[in-house]
Amino acid sequence: MQVWTKLFAKSPFKPLIKHAEVVLETVETLEEALRAWHDGNYEDMEKLAVEVDRLEDVADRIKEEIRDSLSSRLMMAVSRGDVLVYLHMQDKVADAAEDTAKWLLVGRPGELPPELKDLILEMGVKSIRAAKLVYDAIVQMDRVIESGFSEEEIGKEYGIIHEIEGVEKEIDELDTRLMRGVFELAGRLDWGTGLYILNIARTLSNISDKAKDSAERIRLMMNR
Repeated sequence: MQVWTKLFAKSPFKPLIKHAEVVLETVETLEEALRAWHDGNYEDMEKLAVEVDRLEDVADRIKEEIRDSLSSRLMMAVSRGDVLVYLHMQDKVADAAEDTAKWLLVGRPGELPPELKDLILEMGVKSIRAAKLVYDAIVQMDRVIESGFSEEEIGKEYGIIHEIEGVEKEIDELDTRLMRGVFELAGRLDWGTGLYILNIARTLSNISDKAKDSAERIRLMMNR
């Protein structure tokens, strides 16, 4: 607990960065798992997906430790409530990555249409890109605070936020393409496989959604 208190004394975002480092490792491991899935390397995929689950647990523990250490007596440049809400949203990125990993572990789909597998991988890489940018955003927010909210540092932060929002829009388009593709290939897919694909897509889309929510919370903190 004392470690987190010392970090908060330096900046309200130092502990959030520590948590974000684990979230970043979680989504990077998921990306490896997804690539292994795409290539049919299911043994590697399973090991990596299990590691995603472990890392999400680590992120949860850090989140709880930070929440327990965040005293209302600490003087910070932003409100305690904003820090806690942001922490919750950032943690949801790891939760969404874990959801995807669980669906990857549900089964080995065998021969899927290559166009669907390619779309899933593209969705995953882009959605995880948004999640990686959340780490950049919280690191940059710390620089904004240290600079006394300088216009230059705020401008850099807005650039990251806009990039996250742009990626999230791309994911929405890919999600629509994937759903259309599943229904067009309905004659070649059994019901279980279609459900499997759509749920992987749903959880991948959720990663970028949570990344966008985190970015929006940072925007609100800068505007207060």
